[in-house]
Amino acid sequence: MSDIKRHGANGRRALSVEHGGVLYTSGITSQLTDGGITGQTQDVLRVIDNLLARRGIDKGRVLSATITLADMADYGEFNAVWDAWVVDGYEPARSVTQGALAVPEYRVKISVIAAL
Repeated sequence: MSDIKRHGANGRRALSVEHGGVLYTSGITSQLTDGGITGQTQDVLRVIDNLLARRGIDKGRVLSATITLADMADYGEFNAVWDAWVVDGYEPARSVTQGALAVPEYRVKISVIAAL
């Protein structure tokens, strides 16, 4: 299994895993429980940018994103932040669903798959 690299593992999950030239992240949530959807989305995308940078890549290499919103009423505000973050011409495949998140204050969770 030496061709699989796990980063930020804590006994339950790894923050990211790379294999076969692809990086997979866990679902990333914000530590800003009072930031609303805009602040939380900006924070999550900042964390994702940092994860990608640690592997020597940037958001232009993101292939797909899976997004869970606690409330679809946040969809428009979420998209405003997302659209400002995404690189024109390098948009990933994307899925957005509504679902319960582990902490009631969490508004958004995002996981990405990126080419290394």
